[in-house]
Amino acid sequence: MPNVLVLSGPALPLLKMAEEMKPEGYELNVCTSETESDEVERLSNEADFVLAFGHGVSEEILRAGRKVKLVQLCSAGYDGVNLRVAGELGIPVANNGGANAIPVAEFAMTLILACHRHLPIAHNDTRADAWMRPEIDGYDSYELFGKTVGIVGAGRIGSTLARLLRGFETTTLYTDLVRSEKAESYGAKRVDLDELLMESDVVSLHTNLNAGSHKLIGARELGLMKKAALLVNTCRGPVIDEAALIEALRNKEIWGAGLDVFEIEPVEADNPLLTMDNVVVAPHVAGKSWESYPRRVDFAFSNMQRVWRGEAPDSVVTED
Repeated sequence: MPNVLVLSGPALPLLKMAEEMKPEGYELNVCTSETESDEVERLSNEADFVLAFGHGVSEEILRAGRKVKLVQLCSAGYDGVNLRVAGELGIPVANNGGANAIPVAEFAMTLILACHRHLPIAHNDTRADAWMRPEIDGYDSYELFGKTVGIVGAGRIGSTLARLLRGFETTTLYTDLVRSEKAESYGAKRVDLDELLMESDVVSLHTNLNAGSHKLIGARELGLMKKAALLVNTCRGPVIDEAALIEALRNKEIWGAGLDVFEIEPVEADNPLLTMDNVVVAPHVAGKSWESYPRRVDFAFSNMQRVWRGEAPDSVVTED
């Protein structure tokens, strides 16, 4: 009977779904941040699989998991796992197989439109009986239709965004280490990062966080962007040099930003980005949709069953 160590917050919808959707004979043992370390070590020793809901998987758990055949993440990102250590121990690590690609891509679109049309200002002003201040009266509001959009990272999420953008008849560019036939099937053209930054009216980030992408967008890169450009980040906060972004926004080197992620999370209350009218913010919720949760859980258990049968897991991630 497979034994699954579940790393989760105590109230996540995914946890309830996992209990309801687990295959027959699978035993789930849940650990939260409040679980004693001795108990975590004991359950790690007994586990055949590790299933992580929004949590990293510590090196201690990896080393204690002598029987672990797969670390299965329910996120697309995998920066919470030391892939070098997992590789040394022979433990494959898999992400969610694109189960959250639709909500993240949709949320990137939400941030683009909300920024261009100053939606938070319009919402707050209307509730406060302040009708149509000049900032939202059209002279500084913009359409997405027909613009050039650059996608940094054309994996499952980035290529889904390219698909959504077809309805706005954008010129879509992308940059990635590998060619994305899927993004290109939706009309996206592959270019290098510098060209993408210089040509795009909107730049949307969809890359994994690793040594190569840490502070990928810094002062130099922001300086290449159009002054009227919008930067959107729904991947990981440290992909942007946040201090450089703050300066670029203050100095009007770029027009605005839509951010679902930050260098430090939860975001600190005194972060200047929170008080800027040309920035729309959210608390790392892009991937959280009710429809995506059963897709994540179903993929996770299907991948475990695949490994249990002696087959190779899908959607394995490796150290870059």
